[in-house]
Amino acid sequence: MLLPLTVAFVTGLWLGSYTPYLPITVFLLLALAVITLTVLEVIGRLTAARSLALYGGLLAGVLYWSLFMWVAAGTPAVSQAGPSSVRIVGRVVEPVRHSPGRLVTVLALSSLGEGNTLRPAEGRLRLTWREPDRDVRQGDLVALVARLREPSGTLNPGGFDYAALLKRRGIDGMVSASGPGALSILEADAVPFRWWPWRIIDGWRERIRRAAETALNGPALGIFLGIIIGESGYLDPTVRDAFMATGTVHILSISGSHLGLIAFLSFFLIKSGCRRLPTVWLEGLSRHTTPTRLAVIVTVVPVTFYTLLAGAEVATVRSLVMILVFLIAVWLGRDRHLLLALAGAALLIAVHDPRVLFDISFQLSYMSVLAIALVLRWASREDRNGDPDPGLPRWRLGEWLRDYVWITGAVTLVTVPLVAYHFNQIPWLGLAANLIVVPLAGGILVPLGLGSAIWLLLSGGSTLPAGPLNQALLNMTAAVVEMLARVPGAEWHVASPAIAGIVIFYVLLFAAVRPSESRRIRWTGTLGVALLLIWWSWSPRAVPDGDTLRVTFLDVGQGDASLLELPDGLTVLIDGGAAYDTLDMGRAVVAPYLWDRGIRRLDHVIGTHPQLDHVGGLPWIVRSFEVGHYWGNGLPRDEVFYHRLQEALRARGLVEEVAREGQTLVGSGPCRLLVLNPPVSIPTGQSPGSTKAGGSLLNNLSVVTRLDCGPQSFLFTADVETDALFRLIVRGRDIRARVLKVPHHGARSSLDVHWIERVHPDSAVISVGGHNPYGHPAPAVLVAYARGGVRVLRTDRHGAIWMTARLSSPTIDIHATREELPEPVPVGVSMLHTERRNLARLWTEWVGI
Repeated sequence: MLLPLTVAFVTGLWLGSYTPYLPITVFLLLALAVITLTVLEVIGRLTAARSLALYGGLLAGVLYWSLFMWVAAGTPAVSQAGPSSVRIVGRVVEPVRHSPGRLVTVLALSSLGEGNTLRPAEGRLRLTWREPDRDVRQGDLVALVARLREPSGTLNPGGFDYAALLKRRGIDGMVSASGPGALSILEADAVPFRWWPWRIIDGWRERIRRAAETALNGPALGIFLGIIIGESGYLDPTVRDAFMATGTVHILSISGSHLGLIAFLSFFLIKSGCRRLPTVWLEGLSRHTTPTRLAVIVTVVPVTFYTLLAGAEVATVRSLVMILVFLIAVWLGRDRHLLLALAGAALLIAVHDPRVLFDISFQLSYMSVLAIALVLRWASREDRNGDPDPGLPRWRLGEWLRDYVWITGAVTLVTVPLVAYHFNQIPWLGLAANLIVVPLAGGILVPLGLGSAIWLLLSGGSTLPAGPLNQALLNMTAAVVEMLARVPGAEWHVASPAIAGIVIFYVLLFAAVRPSESRRIRWTGTLGVALLLIWWSWSPRAVPDGDTLRVTFLDVGQGDASLLELPDGLTVLIDGGAAYDTLDMGRAVVAPYLWDRGIRRLDHVIGTHPQLDHVGGLPWIVRSFEVGHYWGNGLPRDEVFYHRLQEALRARGLVEEVAREGQTLVGSGPCRLLVLNPPVSIPTGQSPGSTKAGGSLLNNLSVVTRLDCGPQSFLFTADVETDALFRLIVRGRDIRARVLKVPHHGARSSLDVHWIERVHPDSAVISVGGHNPYGHPAPAVLVAYARGGVRVLRTDRHGAIWMTARLSSPTIDIHATREELPEPVPVGVSMLHTERRNLARLWTEWVGI
């Protein structure tokens, strides 16, 4: 009964998550559940007690979600602070995560204020400290002066919502500090006693990290810290992409597979060792316990230690819970009931925090463990049903290899929809790559790395034991993975499948593997799964109709990225956002949107001018998509991001074509994309050969383009300032446009009221990052557009903005990502109207149309 009760409770949690947005629909579904269960009772398929228990579990899930979210809501810390910097005092309550030149942790806020005037405050803050000059541990009471802001991220159609992730993890606000001395530790000698065990573990982690930094380098350092202490910040993005392409990225962070391998090795060694004890010793042991139970007890120690050493992150603790529940089942002699153990683990995890249902790490780890459990149950059934000749030795290696191949295939198959949905990728190569990498990591790298770390802690030294051996083996692993990643088509990116399609996939997969079903049903399920995989792998682009135009202004934070999809199928990307140490907007925002649109070729890519917030994300785009032409303004720069872009162009056999006033970049078909800036002749002192070009020069020589498609017109102004705006006026070209991309993120230096009047747009889009340090958009700019009767949309408030129009109609339909999100339903006369709108929005998300 535990398994169906867990399913009912989890289903109730899922329904509960929609209660604020679809209360009437949820009520009707609950009523439908009553009717269905009653009918099943009448026809004798369910007993009254079982039916009541299932409905009780469903209703309990709905109520529990609502109660949990009400309790967890609390008082947002950000509402207690203004827009200026304040003094923040809080205690470190999570393990500190390091990367080169940065640390990240979570503070439990205790007080806020200005100067020495502090007032009590509550909330959890995510703290980022760049260039720190001291170590920070759990339990430290710290103080800093910083601006407190709400959790934020980019908001794009179907994109990753970082702000929502932080809120699900209980983060109320974000603060950042820079430079030595920016953070002070208060009461260093008066840390509460309950924090001392965690501080000891933090000290172990620091020693291991410092020893690894001394002994290892390159990919070996990042992989070692990732698989031993859970520090993923030292891993080079190119190495991570290679592991991602081969479906082995789970190796790089401590997950259920790592803990499972440690548990397996410990359990196997202890149990095998006990069986090889002298008979007298074994008889003495059997008076107190069995080898199996002793192995269970001993195995708890290394898996718990490994979890703590990894920082006891939520995802790792969830994996530990699943393993401990399984070990309890083994202790009780119920090891054949793996599904019941998994159901119990899921119930415990969901009760602790029901929001985990929407966490990708939980989804992947739980589905992987479920697949492993099903394969092991199938393998044990095959072994019991088999009748091998007792005179023939059983080939254990062959059986192990068979089971391992089945496990790898099953895990790859059941996680395909989740990986495709969250990462726009089908890791088909993982079936072969995991056969190589997982045994190498689980059998050699993790045991060797853990052994080195433990010996370091026991010996009290500062040098990592077996450092050269770790370096060689880790480098070899990275080289193998990078070689596999170069297999043609290894990195196969797709559009995110619709939620409805994912549900259908799992229903068909269940029908295909369920032994009790008829052969026809199983074959139908198998064929359906295969067809869905083929469709997802294809991810075709909508066929152009020759009439529809779509222009999207992506939310890339403080930067620009615009995509033009023309009626004849041509695509143009104007800029690609920035690329930082931990976030590449090209990889994280632009590329997923292109994949979701079915776009694998860009006919034109325009880098308006060589500044980080405009072309920083383009190298990843150029390397990952087929590009017809790349256009720039011809100004070189001696900057890392510029060199990275030039290397990417050379690697793809492209050269930067210089755009100049009067050029037509797109002239075939129904649309025309005309260059209005920079001028053909650049004034003296503004030579494109200058690598030390200043910001205003770069801005005023940005590539400005105007798109005309029948009655529709769009003006893309990059970062031009008043000098270039004046030049556009005196040149006498037609700069009128129905839609304007506001120059320079709405900066005051790009405000010219006369120019706005000449353009006379109906709508204007400001591509800008929230809480940016430049004060964009300037209040005067917003006032000027408001006085001109222009509708202003901002990516920091509206998220990505896309506009669709037809050549046969003067109408432009404007959509904003935030406006497509469901809103809580108020109690009152507008209740039904709001729910209908929410249902339409969610239906689009569920079915993908």
